[in-house]
Amino acid sequence: MEKGQRVNILKGRNGKGESGTIFWKGPNKWGEGERLGVRSDGGETFWVSDQDVEVASGSAPPQEAGPTFSKGDRVSFKDRGREGTGMVFWIGQSRHGPGQRLGVRDDAPEGSDDAVWIEATQARALEGEAPAPRSAPHRGGGGGYSGGGGYDDAIPPAQSYEMPPMDDGPPLDDAYADQMAAAADDVEEPPHDL
Repeated sequence: MEKGQRVNILKGRNGKGESGTIFWKGPNKWGEGERLGVRSDGGETFWVSDQDVEVASGSAPPQEAGPTFSKGDRVSFKDRGREGTGMVFWIGQSRHGPGQRLGVRDDAPEGSDDAVWIEATQARALEGEAPAPRSAPHRGGGGGYSGGGGYDDAIPPAQSYEMPPMDDGPPLDDAYADQMAAAADDVEEPPHDL
């Protein structure tokens, strides 16, 4: 089997019954033969053993562009077994045919990988649902997306805080000030005539 070849996934834990194109192949760490990366006709990625596939007859059906999204749209998504909801913060051209590629900020609790990169065909628009509350991004820092509807919009503006008056401390003791002045007089200066 070679990259670019169409296959049907016959068995295994992932993608059984799907058809797609091989985009990666390498050694199988879990047995004999090779491991394959298959991009299904629906845009999903499956990792399978070469023993779990057969060569498909015919060519791939023409891909549809799928739905069109805008930054700030709320979507549900499914990608490689991961499902969730989130907000579109980035849009680009699909790498696998016509349509959009999306960056979605996952609503999952903090601590999870909160950015999901998917094809538009793997997302569905959510109508009338308010965004889930999020705290400021927990990774990275500045330099994030700052366009309309992006995750920077969810970060509250910086608040100004007035510093409380600071106590100047007790006045210097005259004896201590005299000691400091005397110590400064003890420092020898280098001779000026060389």
